Amino acid sequence: MDAMLSTALFLLTLVNLFAGKGSAEKAEALFVFGDSYADTGNHDPYDQAVNQAWRRPNGLIWPGYPAGRISSGKIQTDFWADILGISSPIAYELLRSHDCNVNASKIKQGVNFAVGGSGIFRAFGFKTVPEQVQQFKKLIAAGSGFDSPKLSRSVVLVSVAGNDYAALSSSQSGSIEGLVDLVKPVVSGILEVVKDLYETGLRNFVVSNIAALGCGAEIGKTSCDPKYDGVINLHTKLLIDGVHHLRSNLKGSSIIITDLDSAFNYIFRNSEQHGFVDMFFPCCAAPDDAKSCAEVDEKGRALYEVCDNVDAKFFWDFGHPTERGWLELMALYSYGADVAEEDRKLSFVQGAENIIEWIQSLGFLAHNISPQSAFAIL
Repeated sequence: MDAMLSTALFLLTLVNLFAGKGSAEKAEALFVFGDSYADTGNHDPYDQAVNQAWRRPNGLIWPGYPAGRISSGKIQTDFWADILGISSPIAYELLRSHDCNVNASKIKQGVNFAVGGSGIFRAFGFKTVPEQVQQFKKLIAAGSGFDSPKLSRSVVLVSVAGNDYAALSSSQSGSIEGLVDLVKPVVSGILEVVKDLYETGLRNFVVSNIAALGCGAEIGKTSCDPKYDGVINLHTKLLIDGVHHLRSNLKGSSIIITDLDSAFNYIFRNSEQHGFVDMFFPCCAAPDDAKSCAEVDEKGRALYEVCDNVDAKFFWDFGHPTERGWLELMALYSYGADVAEEDRKLSFVQGAENIIEWIQSLGFLAHNISPQSAFAIL
């Protein structure tokens, strides 16, 4: 009897195991809101004042030509789509029409509303993240086919990496005290964005922490500037507290925070381990500090220089990671980092062990990331 019972239990376990695996499905879609760390083409490619992402050498590694991203190739949006096993969502401004009935096939796996230079407020004069949410609402209301069940089985990426602080810091009136005063309204704005999107039927949110503000690329720089640490720490604390409150009050929601600041700093401290050299020297830069990557003169001649080994560089330009940089950041989110001589891993996600386990906990399939996988619609 014991042997028969053991066999039955073993078979039942196998059935449950395969049933569990069989129940996992792809996420319905990926919706993206935020800034240049997530933008895949929402600036006008024909406007010389804003079309840097559409100019060479952006896209040098992938897809081989400029594709609306400020990077040598793929950025976090593309890697998120790879992990979910879906196409990288089309940029809102690349839709020929903003009528869902016309664009039904193009938006089937989501839409990217993120705009380079954006923030909670009009940091650099571009469409704000709350305004991007209004675009989403209008598109969905137009008859997209995204009913409540589909929206609840989608994933949302919100990237607010620090443009609000950068804009104030670059102004003459900027000061550390002013930046500290800005933290609460910025974080409150992020939380309001999540609540607003939740009301539309979306349930699964990835909210990015801000980048390491004192660690941007700069020729001759050898370490991060600690003067912004207080701003980053306060932003992180208020964001974690606010998201914790949202989890308790938004029924059925699942919200995680990807700790961009910690991931940046981990790579900076372990640059050789990750294969990077001259961490703070960008791959694409101009000998003249007044110029930037992708700038040309009146005759179309490049005013920038590109490094020989792009994969050995974390920064593409003075503020954005290379494709390899994004790959390493997403790997930390996906798998954590081993702690030397200890049987544990560092996590760079708040609210889950890592993003792979979080996706699986939602009942979705999760794929390993790879620089070769490319689902993006270009």
